[in-house]
Amino acid sequence: MATQQTDGRRLTIREVAQTLGVSTATVSRAIHGRGRISPATRARILRQLEQLGYTPNLHAQSLARQRSMAVALEYLGEVEVLSDSFLVELARGVQKSLVPHRYRLLVNLTGDQEYRRSVLRQWIRARVVDGVIVVANPCIDVDWLAALAEEGVAAVWIAYDAPDPTPPRTAVVQLDLSTGWSEAVAYLRECGHRQVGYLGAYPDDPALAIIHSVAECCGLQLAPLIFAHSEMPADGYEATVRLLQHRPLPTALLARTDLLAFGAMQALQQHGVRVPDEMAVIGHDDLPIAQWMNPPLSSIQIDYAQLGRSAVELLMRLLSNPDEPPVPSRVATRFVPRRSSAPATPPQRRR
Repeated sequence: MATQQTDGRRLTIREVAQTLGVSTATVSRAIHGRGRISPATRARILRQLEQLGYTPNLHAQSLARQRSMAVALEYLGEVEVLSDSFLVELARGVQKSLVPHRYRLLVNLTGDQEYRRSVLRQWIRARVVDGVIVVANPCIDVDWLAALAEEGVAAVWIAYDAPDPTPPRTAVVQLDLSTGWSEAVAYLRECGHRQVGYLGAYPDDPALAIIHSVAECCGLQLAPLIFAHSEMPADGYEATVRLLQHRPLPTALLARTDLLAFGAMQALQQHGVRVPDEMAVIGHDDLPIAQWMNPPLSSIQIDYAQLGRSAVELLMRLLSNPDEPPVPSRVATRFVPRRSSAPATPPQRRR
């Protein structure tokens, strides 16, 4: 491990240790975050290393460990990662959980699905990454499940379902949507709502079956069902304008994502439908901006930190003990009520 000096000569870890007045072992423990070293000492040494301009040779470290110390995050849908708030928040959760393990995160940001898959294969075969975290769309792609298993790479899937049987060196974090939707629908029922609309992007979305089931259990009518062209706010706006042509209007609207809900709220307000007085709105994902909407958006919260932590923990277990398949993990969603959802207005007061 070395760094470049102003005279062109590379500074060795031994010279760094002599300059700092500590042992090479102490410098190594500070860099790798392992072994007996106090947090204060480690922080001091890292600051001194930065002042010296010392940078560890990552390639040499990888060769010594026989690991790349990198993990790929891949999404199987046809969307650019930075345009999907769910993926951005999930990537943040995964990155935060990788830090204690000294792992880096690689993400291909392009929306070209085939190109991303090609690059991922290259990363795996060139050993650029030690493992892969795959976000299903939203169910597991059996072809890609088999393809990753054939590559022999450690892979953790974030999905609604779990394969049976699970291939070797594969684990699953199941995102359980039923709890959040059940809480949201029960809340609307308690508030006096009886007819609830649904705004989504895909008729075959597995979440819709869950919503149908919980609405039936609560005695709510789920109608009308409106589908947008995509999950962006502009599409939510356009779909909600179509919703307003239906009679009778529902007293509440369940939006499949917060982005759709943002567009829906703007459409309702611009067309004279007050939120929540005349129509309550509930989104899904609980993006950070949801609480700053006017009114603040009620939403079903995904614990991105827990989702990322669970995926990383399973991946680390696969890397440490590839012959011992870890137990699948499950992360449940929760409903967060805010001002955009409220008791239904009595019929005589509604427009």
